[in-house]
Amino acid sequence: MCIWEKSYPMKKCYVFSAGCIRRGLDTIHIQRYLQANDWILTRNMRQADLIVIATCGVVKLNEINSLRAVQKASQVKSKSARIVVTGCLPKINPAEIRKLGDFIFVPTGELSKFDSVIQARIPFPQFGAPDSITDNKDITNYLVARSFCRRSKPYKWLFHRFSMNGPFLTASVAGNKSIEYVKSLVTRVPRRKVVPYFNIRIAEGCMSDCTYCATKFATGRLKSRPIEKIVTEFRDGLQKGYKMFQLIAEDTGCYGLDIGSSLAELLRQLFAIEGEYQLVIIDCCPQWLVEQHDELMPVLIRNQDKIKEIFVPLQSGSDRMLKLMSRQYEAESVRKVLHELKDRAPGIAIRTSFLIGFPGETEDDFDATKAFIRAVKFDEVTINRYEDRPGTESSIMHGKIDQEIIENRARFLAEKMGCRILS
Repeated sequence: MCIWEKSYPMKKCYVFSAGCIRRGLDTIHIQRYLQANDWILTRNMRQADLIVIATCGVVKLNEINSLRAVQKASQVKSKSARIVVTGCLPKINPAEIRKLGDFIFVPTGELSKFDSVIQARIPFPQFGAPDSITDNKDITNYLVARSFCRRSKPYKWLFHRFSMNGPFLTASVAGNKSIEYVKSLVTRVPRRKVVPYFNIRIAEGCMSDCTYCATKFATGRLKSRPIEKIVTEFRDGLQKGYKMFQLIAEDTGCYGLDIGSSLAELLRQLFAIEGEYQLVIIDCCPQWLVEQHDELMPVLIRNQDKIKEIFVPLQSGSDRMLKLMSRQYEAESVRKVLHELKDRAPGIAIRTSFLIGFPGETEDDFDATKAFIRAVKFDEVTINRYEDRPGTESSIMHGKIDQEIIENRARFLAEKMGCRILS
């Protein structure tokens, strides 16, 4: 150890992500930033001078896990350590966080506030965003293990207790791999190969005002990144040897509408680049497939060999429900577009999600959702069970659906129609 280190010991920081892939990327960004500003990463919260918890509040399960992480940090930290709570929850449900103690809030989208927290020598805006979480085992293991909560209530209980325990997460992921391997031997169905994605954040926020969504309180209105920066990151990914690229935003479909561009234009510029690759387009609101049909559809069809999948969250097959949700499209218009995409670009996998049990949902509304699923024949359908989120318009709506009815509807879709329940 040199004399400088003896006189001025470097401070230690502990950084944990209890959020989605977006918050996972934020976490890696924060770690690199802190290290560049002379902080040492530690896996022991008790030794940390600064503890950073990235949170999520999109659904209750994620909020519970986030609050448990904050609570544990406040219980085990040293007396002088500071705790920074980042991610979405500081904007979605700050009151619940404050019940646990006195913390510094640095919400997602405002990460440059870290500069004043640590008196940064190198400011946050100078650091480029990370492109992948696959090299960070703590984050990838957490996200994979959290998905097991949807399959097993006993595991969900264990996850709540040990989600910040690295060996537990590692064992969970390894155990699931072993189970899947045995299943593949028995069924003779090969396991799906996990391919590392190069993630490119193309925008933050969105143009919608859905009545059930709390994420908008954290991410705000649409802020698209310039196409040239996205293209540069895409080229960097190709040079690093990536073959699969995932475009990330709260709503990829409205990309560019705030800067005089569009998703179609972004895709045209990306597809103009030579190389062996495929894109995954997630969270593309159906509204834009309808409204931008004439511009977007030809790009998708012409480049279908370079698109692995597109995720189009429909939420309901009932126009009455879509109107109450403030989704700006009609089910039949979306059905026509999706049928056209399946007919003319069969190589593109189409995934969707539905929100079951929204206030006022009748059996007729539920039947409309079932009919839509049967009509389109998606490659994957995921189900979210409705729950009130703080500050949302739907949380104060009349006509709340009994939880048992919601469970029965979700179970029917899972057992009879092959859908996968997410939350």
